[in-house]
Amino acid sequence: MIGAKRIGVLLFVAASVVIGAYPAEGPSAKNPGWVYLQSGPQDLQSKPGRHRHGAVRLGQGTLAPVLKLESKQGGTWAKVQVLDLARLTPQVGWVEVNNGSLLPAEQYPNDSDILRELGGEYLSDFAASHTDIARFLVAQRGAAPLLLVYVASPNLGLARLVAFSVAPGRLTPGPSMAFTLADLEAGILDLGIRDLIGDGNDCIVTHELFHEGPATDGTKLVIRRVVGKDFKTLWKAPLTYRNLGSYPHQLIILKPAERNIGTAGSVTTGEVTFERHENIWEPIWKGIVDFYQIGRDQPLDSIHIEKACPWNGDTFAPLQ
Repeated sequence: MIGAKRIGVLLFVAASVVIGAYPAEGPSAKNPGWVYLQSGPQDLQSKPGRHRHGAVRLGQGTLAPVLKLESKQGGTWAKVQVLDLARLTPQVGWVEVNNGSLLPAEQYPNDSDILRELGGEYLSDFAASHTDIARFLVAQRGAAPLLLVYVASPNLGLARLVAFSVAPGRLTPGPSMAFTLADLEAGILDLGIRDLIGDGNDCIVTHELFHEGPATDGTKLVIRRVVGKDFKTLWKAPLTYRNLGSYPHQLIILKPAERNIGTAGSVTTGEVTFERHENIWEPIWKGIVDFYQIGRDQPLDSIHIEKACPWNGDTFAPLQ
C-alpha cells in the first residue's frame, strides 16, 4: 500500500528538460481520466462487484484509461481497458476506484502520442493499428513517477519496455528494452511495481518467458530498477525450467541443492515470495527439481529447495 506522502508525489509533476510533446487535453465525459492501482494485484471484474473466472489480474502500479465511471454498492467503479500481457489482447472490465487513485486525463499521454515519440516502425499506420500498450507508474524518490509502458506488436513479432519522464504536455524517453515475441508468445507474462528496497524508488517485477533450445525453456521472475538511463537487474530466478534436451549417463545430485536448478534432464518448478527484513522485502525461492531419464515418464528422484536471497546493498544475492 502506498501512503499519503507517496500519493502526493504522484500528483506532483516536476519541471524537467524534455523532448517531444503531446496535447494537454482536459478530462471529459468521453475521457474521465486514469485509474492508478496503488495496491495489488487486483482482478478485472465483469461488472461492478462481480468476479469472473479466469479474470485478468492487474499488477500493482497499473495505470489504466477510464472508459466510464459508475457509483454502485456504496463505492465508485471505473470501467477500464487494459492489456492482458499473457495473451496480448485488450480486455475491458471494472475496478473499484476506492482501491486506487483517479488521475486527470491530461496528466498522461494517449497511445498515439507514445507511438509517435517512439518513432521508427511505430509511425506506420499498420504498426499503430496492431500495437497495444500497457501502462504503469514507477515511483522515484524526490521526483515525479516515471511512466513505464509495455508496447506489444504481435504481428511485428516484437515488444518494448520503455520508461518515460512526464512533464505537462511533454515526454522524455528513458531506458528501453526489446523483447522478441516468438510464435506470437508474450515476452512479459506479468508485471507489477513494488518498493522492495524501502527507499522510495520502485522496483519492476516481471514474469518472462525464456527459450534456450527446442526442449529447454521456462519462465523467470526478474526484478529491475531504473538507474540513470538503464534498467538495472537486481535479481532473477526461474519459476519453471524444463531442460530435457539431453540427459546425464547417471543421476548426480549437486550440492548446494540450488545448483541442480536447470541441469540436464531436469524439470524445475518454483515460486517466489517476499519476506520483510527491516525496510527491505527479500525474495524467498521455494521449489522442487525433478530428475528424469530418457524414455521414462516419471522422475527418478526429486529434491525440495528453499533459499532466501538477502539484499547486499546493490543487488539481491543470486539464487545459484
